[in-house]
Amino acid sequence: MNVVFLALGATRRAAVVAESGRVVAGGGTATVLLDRPASWVKDPLPDGVDVLELQMLERRYRPAAVTLLLFRVPGLLCRVCAPGPLRGRGERLDRAFRRHVARPVDRRLARIYRRDPDAVRSRVVRRAVLAGGSPDLVVVADPLSLAPAAELAVKGPGRRLNVAFYVPAGPD
Repeated sequence: MNVVFLALGATRRAAVVAESGRVVAGGGTATVLLDRPASWVKDPLPDGVDVLELQMLERRYRPAAVTLLLFRVPGLLCRVCAPGPLRGRGERLDRAFRRHVARPVDRRLARIYRRDPDAVRSRVVRRAVLAGGSPDLVVVADPLSLAPAAELAVKGPGRRLNVAFYVPAGPD
């Protein structure tokens, strides 16, 4: 079973740690999407649980067209045009292109495609949750994760996502 825990607020860390451990112990895969890893230092996640940091994903966000035009196509051209003994020169040329052309252009374009932080966050969450295929269950662990979960349910993959909410047990 592929389970994704949305724990952006880190208010129910103990429950996420326990439930993700149960999923991994049962032979499934557990992925925890969190906002700040510093808030999870006291409650470390069990071994086998994948951790995705939202801040790192937002920082590395780049549209597919930009990746294709600035990085993939020039790299492919260098590999195709410099085969065999010229491979080293082609790789140096590709590194120089990335350093002097692609990265500066990407930094300037980043101001444009990262202009709307809410749109970037929703795209990044959608990519992160759906990266390993469609999950069997998305668990909303805290109130801050509710909005991204709602967007996933509305704009998710072709099949319906199963979204569950963690409700702590009462003081019975």
